[in-house]
Amino acid sequence: MSSTPMTPEPSELDTARTAPAGWWRRNALWLLGTLVLGAWAIYAPYREALQAYQNRHPSHAIDVRKGEWAQYEGARWRLVSAEALAPRDPRIGGPLRKDAGVLLLQFEVIADSGTQAKALDLCKGQVSDAQGRLWDANPIGVPRLSGAKLPNTCGSGYDAQYKSIIALPGRPFRFQHAYLLPRTQRLEGLQARIDLRNSQTSKGRYLRFAL
Repeated sequence: MSSTPMTPEPSELDTARTAPAGWWRRNALWLLGTLVLGAWAIYAPYREALQAYQNRHPSHAIDVRKGEWAQYEGARWRLVSAEALAPRDPRIGGPLRKDAGVLLLQFEVIADSGTQAKALDLCKGQVSDAQGRLWDANPIGVPRLSGAKLPNTCGSGYDAQYKSIIALPGRPFRFQHAYLLPRTQRLEGLQARIDLRNSQTSKGRYLRFAL
C-alpha cells in the first residue's frame, strides 16, 4: 500500500457552499452597472421634475441695485423709475377701489444678439413686501391710465401712435408695469421682480430690484 495521503474529492455539499461566492465575484461589474442604471432611472425623472418646478416657481434671486443693469436670460435689465400715484392723480382715468393705490414701474431691457422679442414677452412682473406678500403686474381692476404710452410686456407693444414696436438687439426698450396695492402701502421695503418662468435656461432664477 502506498503511504501517499489521499486528498479527498470535494463533496457536492462543499461545492454548493462555495458557488455563491464565486457567482458574486464573476458578476460584480454587471451588478454594479445595474445599480448605477437603476439609480439613474430614479434620479433623472426627479431632476427633470425639479427643474420644471423651479422654472414655474423661481426662487433664486439676482439682486439689482437702484439704477444698475443686470444680465438675465439673453438681455440686460434695469428699473428706471417707481412711482406711487396719488388717489386723485389726473393720470388715473377710470374707477379705482377706495382701498387701493396704483404703483407704476418703468423698466428698460436691451436684448443681446440673437435674443428675440417674443422670448422677452414671456416675462412676468411682481412686487413683494417684507412679509412675503406678492402682487402681480397689470391685474384685472387696474384703471385706465393716461400719460406716457408704454407697452406692458417686456419685448413688444405699441407706441403713442399705436404703431407696433419690438425690442431689438443692442437698443433700449422701455416698458411699464402697473400694480394695485393697498392704499396705505409704503414704497419702503418693496421689491420688484422680473422672471421668465417658462425659460428652459433660467434655472429658477429671477431679477429682484430694490425700489
